[in-house]
Amino acid sequence: MNKLEPYVIKHEDFNALKKMTSIGERVQWIREKANEMNPAFFTRYRVAEKSNLSQSTIKRIEENEVTNPQRKKLEGIAAYLRVPVEAFFDDFYVGETKSFIICEPEDESIKEIDLEGVSYVVELTALTKSIMANTNEVTFEDKVELTALDYEEFIDDLTTLVEKVKKRRQTWELKRNAYNRLKGVNDEND
Repeated sequence: MNKLEPYVIKHEDFNALKKMTSIGERVQWIREKANEMNPAFFTRYRVAEKSNLSQSTIKRIEENEVTNPQRKKLEGIAAYLRVPVEAFFDDFYVGETKSFIICEPEDESIKEIDLEGVSYVVELTALTKSIMANTNEVTFEDKVELTALDYEEFIDDLTTLVEKVKKRRQTWELKRNAYNRLKGVNDEND
């Protein structure tokens, strides 16, 4: 079993956290410091999984899309990072410098994992459904073996791909509408 490598907040860390203007910035800084000390244990994916939150919730908090997250969610994140939940809030940084520990030793709840060995097998299938012909067709099938380090990046890439395809459709519609407007103008001039 791996023991987590703790990180004691220094005076300059405290001042950097104090200058941050949002809960999300502090959550991200603390999580990234925990991950720096304990690679792969504190990725967004892992923190989300261990905090019973979605990865997108962690992302939205860190990127300040959610400016006032529910305390219960922050408590879950803080518990996994092994920091006081107060460290996310402005009030903690008022007054004299305080110290706290990221990944404060508690118990050995994180299992040792082989970071370079296959940890996940992802089966990908693209099922194309034709609305007009009322048919289904498998257009893509593959298996991908991923290490613990690859997994989060793979999920992010897959999410980005799906978002890109959705945006492409919107962009195509905008171009088609612009083309039709121009065509309408040209038809009137002919």
